[in-house]
Amino acid sequence: MHAIEIENLSVSYGAHRVLRNVTLKIEPGQMVGIFGPNGAGKSTLLKAILGLLPRDGGQVRLFGEDIDAMRRRVAYVPQRESVDWDFPVLVEDVVLMGRYVHLGWVRRPTSADRERVAQALRQVELAPLAKRQIGQLSGGQQQRVFLARALAQEADIYMLDEPFIGVDAATEQKIFEILRELRREGKLVLVVNHDLSTAQQFDRLVLLNGQLIAYGAVGEVFKPDLLQRAYSGRLTLLEEADRWIAVR
Repeated sequence: MHAIEIENLSVSYGAHRVLRNVTLKIEPGQMVGIFGPNGAGKSTLLKAILGLLPRDGGQVRLFGEDIDAMRRRVAYVPQRESVDWDFPVLVEDVVLMGRYVHLGWVRRPTSADRERVAQALRQVELAPLAKRQIGQLSGGQQQRVFLARALAQEADIYMLDEPFIGVDAATEQKIFEILRELRREGKLVLVVNHDLSTAQQFDRLVLLNGQLIAYGAVGEVFKPDLLQRAYSGRLTLLEEADRWIAVR
């Protein structure tokens, strides 16, 4: 069964059509990078899959079911800019939010839930900061906290929206290591990213610009003609892509 099936998905913001007739089927056990220029609809695609935005048309199925039936199996890491980092909450409490899909909002966390939180913080190498206020952390540390929240959820699909913005090279490498481990466990990982130089880190690529330009293995999608269609001749990006293709 496909982890995600999208058929003729269209989404608008007011009168502006952001996504148009996107059809896509994605298997589990992969790392999939979603690339395209600013305004291409990359973040909109994730939010539409999650049911956070109304659709103009089309259908989305997760393991053959509607999102409402599968929500606990999907973990979402939003862009850092969408989070209120001044809200007074401890790191461990943010990560504990990942357990709420299993607990509901009434049951109290068990010792097993708290151990899963501690394990997630160890995975992202932030265990010593569990009692720290989230706003006191660096940008890269905050990003890892939200990844830990997703790990604590123990989902089957992980969706990350621009997780590498504002992080240093060491944090980026650590995040990729964790995502590769999730893939080895058979999870599906979807990552919205703007940096074309990271394309080789993924198994498959989605190339998007208002509509689906291409989907497939990196070697099938990362080609000058498809990049030209997606990025509409933005020369600096395309020159960098050409150099990367030549190196491969």
